[in-house]
Amino acid sequence: MTIQQANQYFAQLPEGFATTRELEAALSSAAKKVQFVGIAGTAGRTTVARLLAAVLQAQGIHAGVYLAGVQPLSQRVLVDQQPVEEILLCSAADALSAAPELPQGAAELAAAASCFGAVGCTLAVVELPDAGLAAALPSMPVCAVTSVGADGVSRSVERLAALSAGVMRKGSICVTAPEQPKAVLSELIVAAGKCDCELVVPDPEDITFLEAEKFASRVDYGGYTVPLAFLGRHAAGNAAMAVELALALCRKDFDITDEAILEGLAAVENRSSIRVVSQRPLIILDACRTPQQAAALLRVLNMAKVRHMSAVIGLAEEEGAEAFFSVLESGLTPEEQKKDKCTMPGMNDNPFDRVYLVTPEGGDEELTRRLTEKAKFHFDAQLCGTMAEAMELARANTRRGLLVCGGEAAVLEAAKLLEKV
Repeated sequence: MTIQQANQYFAQLPEGFATTRELEAALSSAAKKVQFVGIAGTAGRTTVARLLAAVLQAQGIHAGVYLAGVQPLSQRVLVDQQPVEEILLCSAADALSAAPELPQGAAELAAAASCFGAVGCTLAVVELPDAGLAAALPSMPVCAVTSVGADGVSRSVERLAALSAGVMRKGSICVTAPEQPKAVLSELIVAAGKCDCELVVPDPEDITFLEAEKFASRVDYGGYTVPLAFLGRHAAGNAAMAVELALALCRKDFDITDEAILEGLAAVENRSSIRVVSQRPLIILDACRTPQQAAALLRVLNMAKVRHMSAVIGLAEEEGAEAFFSVLESGLTPEEQKKDKCTMPGMNDNPFDRVYLVTPEGGDEELTRRLTEKAKFHFDAQLCGTMAEAMELARANTRRGLLVCGGEAAVLEAAKLLEKV
């Protein structure tokens, strides 16, 4: 099997859930010698995983990292911050293809774990497609639950928190995000008590913003000074989690110095799903697609007093789209909107003069048409045939700049187009 065939094999697997027993059966014997740091939650998982992996590399710890996403799997399984050797991923794909089929997330995790075991990684940081799969991983001294918030579907934050708590293990240390909603934190505290897992919550009062301008900032967390890729407390919270995870690993007999923590945090260029491509004009790429993520983005734009932007939106799912558009307009979460009786669709002062809906690569054009009609209740919205057309119109009809959002697929497509400009 070639690397192209391996990537295609994983991409065509169905979505769904695997049992702990199914994942255990798929793990290679070498994978069972690796210790893991499982990352669960609904926002910030990739950022926290990248930050911690960079700290481990700065310390000289032979570590792997598995990231969820839409890019080919060969680009998301890293060893010492570099893509894993292709022959190892191909071998893992061969083994999995000869066994009973697993859902995509579980199969990717099994393949990544096999690669980490094959190269003798001491530790591996993994984004968990399903927190319940953590129980199948052989050893997990430390784990994390990133920010938990509304995902745009019918599940409550309490339910999402309970699902994320599946990452916890007896005797491990779980680090969660500062400023979790009270309902979320209550669920995590109860879950940690039931499974005898220590819960660490960074103190928001230890976060001090030292500089904040031009969509970049520097923050101090408990004596650790961190350069952030973007404004906002969400980004600062992710950095605080990475620091606490490194300190938790120290307590689990991993030697990580303060110097390595600072070096690792400073080394990661893209610490957030939000990326500022240019300042003048302002061009922002943000993989946000849930109401929680949209609210975080609006807080930053409003903090910076940005107005008169255009937005290009490439959503791949209809479920939760109405809530996403509503929050992108008002900046209020669905719970906050229920309390604010003055909030009416299309009547809010928001950063966007106009939005353009586009179908991401491989997406459903009919879905985008329906989404455009939903968006019209909140914005001056227009349907576009291609990402290139949408970005051209957005750039031509903006006074301040443009935002591309709606998911990783849309952001990656936009980034490729911007490279050609």
